Amino acid sequence: MIRALYVDIDLIHLNPTATHFPQLIEAAIPNVSFYGPGFSSPDLLTKGLLNWIRETGPYEMIFIGPNSPVLVDNLDHDVIRSTLAYMRRSTAHPHTDSEIVAFIKDLFAVLPNVDIEHRVATSLNFDYYGATAVQVQRLHDVNLTLIGPNEQFVRPLAELPAFVTQEKHYQRKKARLSDCWFDFLHAHPERVITALHYVLPSEFSYRPIHLRRPVVAVPGVEYHLRKEANVALRRTGIRTASKWYFHLFRVMSRLGVPVYGHPLGLHLYNQCFQRTLKTSRYVYTARGGFGLPVRKFFEIPAAGALMLCSPCTGYQELGFDDGAHYHSVEPNDLPKL
Repeated sequence: MIRALYVDIDLIHLNPTATHFPQLIEAAIPNVSFYGPGFSSPDLLTKGLLNWIRETGPYEMIFIGPNSPVLVDNLDHDVIRSTLAYMRRSTAHPHTDSEIVAFIKDLFAVLPNVDIEHRVATSLNFDYYGATAVQVQRLHDVNLTLIGPNEQFVRPLAELPAFVTQEKHYQRKKARLSDCWFDFLHAHPERVITALHYVLPSEFSYRPIHLRRPVVAVPGVEYHLRKEANVALRRTGIRTASKWYFHLFRVMSRLGVPVYGHPLGLHLYNQCFQRTLKTSRYVYTARGGFGLPVRKFFEIPAAGALMLCSPCTGYQELGFDDGAHYHSVEPNDLPKL
């Protein structure tokens, strides 16, 4: 039986994909050990990863979880600062900054030298269009295989829709966008275990359509197409589901209340979000400008609502058929549909 080691920082995210990745690995490979802040005692972490492997190995596989920045150009002060800032703002955990920094530095330094044949990391949270040649080279140097989208789900910049330039995340990083990751995926398909977002059993609902509220829900941040959908629905007077919890949490966060940094806050938000999906008759979502598959393309069908969407890149390749699993529609045509 394969022996595997899972290495990461145990965090609770707003997005369940990142939160429950350890359980997914454990379900796939029962003989797996866990190491990192939240999984190991402070004494074991002080001794370091190589010592843990020597004492508990050998292992045939090592999995690097989504919270460990192993593909950064360089583990400098800015990377560490931004990593800590994100964890304080958007995740719940009991770890100190010093514990996290010590772990990240240890992992970054020893990963190229670990005596484990198969090295796997998740790329679901990776910034594909912001990738650099240095990051791709590090992937080769560390000999990583990735769990994430393959070349079917990433389009070249020249083929992205015109509205991508209006997205806030495009404006923030437009100076460093490139096809570096697109080129890597096409040149090395063998380096990717194709897998996207997954849903938990608790996220499924079998409530029939006729028992649901006759409203259209448009959950999440109002990216360009979602914003257009909301405008079109309001203009025609079609009822939409309330997003009170979404707006409340955003306001509280801007006022400095750490609503996303506490397990109770994250639980409350996710429960409200799930209730919206499971009680609304129709739910609309859309690809962002980059077209990548976001989790809503899987959450909505699982929740049993009729999904109306502007599909993401590669959605048909995943087995989702227009007219059977969803209705494809652009925002301005949504009220008519």
